[in-house]
This record gives sequence, C-alpha cells and structure tokens, in this order.
Amino acid sequence: MSRIKSCFFTLILVIFVLYSCIGSHEYKIDSAFTDYLQRFENEGAARGHVFDPKATGLIMEFGTLSNNTAGLTHHETPVRIQIDKTYWDDITTSAGADLMKEDLIFHELGHALLGRDHLNTTLENGDWKSIMCGGDKVNDRSWNINYRGERRNYYVDELFNKTTPAPDFSNLKLPVDTTGYSKLYQLNFDSPSQSGWKLGEDSQHIISLDNGRLRFQSKIDQVFLVFANLQTAISINSDFSYEMTFFYPTGDASNQYGLIFGPVVSDSTGTNDPVEYFSINYNQKMYTGNRSWYSFYTELNESSIVNAGINKLKVFKIGTLIYYFINNVYCYCSEIEATANLNQFGFMVPPQGTLWLDNFKISKKGSSGISAKVKQNQQLEFKLQTVDKFNPGNIRNK
Repeated sequence: MSRIKSCFFTLILVIFVLYSCIGSHEYKIDSAFTDYLQRFENEGAARGHVFDPKATGLIMEFGTLSNNTAGLTHHETPVRIQIDKTYWDDITTSAGADLMKEDLIFHELGHALLGRDHLNTTLENGDWKSIMCGGDKVNDRSWNINYRGERRNYYVDELFNKTTPAPDFSNLKLPVDTTGYSKLYQLNFDSPSQSGWKLGEDSQHIISLDNGRLRFQSKIDQVFLVFANLQTAISINSDFSYEMTFFYPTGDASNQYGLIFGPVVSDSTGTNDPVEYFSINYNQKMYTGNRSWYSFYTELNESSIVNAGINKLKVFKIGTLIYYFINNVYCYCSEIEATANLNQFGFMVPPQGTLWLDNFKISKKGSSGISAKVKQNQQLEFKLQTVDKFNPGNIRNK
C-alpha cells in the first residue's frame, strides 16, 4: 500500500473513532425532563448511587409511541429514552401530574441507568411491589401505582435497592383502632321520611323506595354521582367513618359503583372536584382514587366482593389515612387527597344501571352524636352530577 493510501486510511480511521466517541457520549435532555433527572440523581446519591450522565451520555426526548406506551428506553450508545408527548400533555392538567411524571421518568431511568428489568410481582395488600412494573400485563391488570405519600418513599427505596423489605402499609393486619365512633347521620330507607334523597322520576333517573331500600335507576349512558349535602360539613381534621350497602344485580360486570365523598362547592360541575371514591365491580376489582387525579390510584383484586350480591363498603378516615373495608374485611389504606372540610357524601351509579342502597351511615370519632330520631328522620339536600367516564385514563405501559 502506498504512503498516500496509508495516510488516507489512517485519517479516515481517526475521524471514525473521534465521531464514535462523540456520538457515544452525547448528552441531550429535553427541558421538560431536567428536573426529574436531577431528582433521580439526588435520590440515587442519597442511597449510594452516583451517576454522571453528562460524561457517560444520555438522550431523553419526546416521541410518538404506539401500543399504549408511555415511555420507552432504547439501549443504544448512548442510551435513549422516549416519552410519549400526548400522554405527557394529558396528565399535565391533573392534580397528581408531578408525581405521575416522576414515576414515569424514574421507571425509564431505572432501565437506562440502573439496568433494571420489569418486575411484576405484588405486595401482600395487592400493590405492585416495584416502580419497575410494566411490559407484559399480568391478569390484564392496569399499571396504576399509588405513587403518593409513604408509598413514594418505599418505591424510590426499592428502585435503588431491590432487597428493600416490604413496607408497613402492605400488611393486611389492621393497624388502627376503629372503635369509639358515634353516629352523625343514618338513613335506613324504611319510609319516605328516612329516604334522605328526594324521591321521584325525571327523564334521566328514578329514585324510589323498594322494600326498605333506596332504589336508584339511571336512564342515561353516563355515570351518575349522587350526593347528599350535609347541613354541617365534617372537618378534614376529624376522624370519621362512612358506609353503605349496595346491590347491583344486573349490568356489565366491569361497571363500577361505590362510595364518593369530598368537599364540593355549590356551583360545581364535577370536573375537578377533589372527590374521594371507593368503587368495586363484579369482576372482583376494587378501585380507590380522587376525581382531581388523572386516573384511579390503584386497581386491586378482592375476593371479599360478592358477585351479583349485596356488598357493604366502608371507609375510616383516621389522621391523614383512609382505611378501606369490603364486607367488613380490611383491604387497603391510603392517604386522603382532599384538604378542605367534607360536605358531600354519596354514591356512584353505572351508566343505565340500577342500584339498591341501604344502611347509609356517617359516624365520627369521639362525637357525642345526635338523637336517634334526628339520625333516622332527616331530609338532606341532594345533588346529581353526570360524567362521561369516571377517571378513565389508565396509566400507560412503560
């Protein structure tokens, strides 16, 4: 080979090597992700993991992802993370947007910087064990993670240390005392004076009494939110319980029905009300959440749900936590999202559904209570809201 050719090939090799080195250490982060990347680095450093993506290379960008995918990590050089722009924009308007975005970014960085694979096992209470859940679905369950409060702390610990022990909140032994509650409101629907809600029929629904139960029949293809307006709101700082029994004999097994309660202003349209909900369906699924969020916190399989039978739902709000019971079986606990006093308590009715309801009861810890006559015979103000869907936006796959 001539000296000229040799020099030429040497020059090409040097250019190739230099270009490869530059490409392999490229660092390009969309400004929407910089804060979440910094949080990840800070959380990692606090747990003994040091990252220097500016030196090693990292690309984080928006993309248009298919197959209901929220985020995707490409193991290239450098590693490249794509986040679906439509999904990112959709969750931005919800109350839990920041935590949902952090969950998504931390998951993808778990793949990219920690080398973690998907982990689709659950804790004792049914919560996903890891923020790294994703990929192939398990029993067609949604990927919703209740990434809030003490759960957020656990999930970040587990992300950086797979041997993190199971958290206290996952234990199904009830950790609190639920005695010492006195009745504030009670309706057994044995007579019109005990109906609470106004009886009658219009173009959208029928409310009637049927053998000692309240019967609500929907005529529309929307979800009904049926509220009773308490004369005196319950302080958000109070400990209280709320319960009701439900019978939904016909309809799609996937339809949800259950308890709703929260602070609702008089002229509300129901769009962004911070209304807490606790719903079930006849597929033995349980859901908890708040209307101000993009979607429910979590979906759980609960064998205590009686298919096509009567189900009693009850919640205790103790401190900042809500404890959920189905047919007197303790199932779950989670932080309350509402921060204002609670003035509306009611129930959710599926589209074109008919619900029979009984034993509406609100009790308060340490309350002196009110007379049995008032508890049983009170005409509450009521209101109805209709919504196309009830927090329909499932968390996308990661």
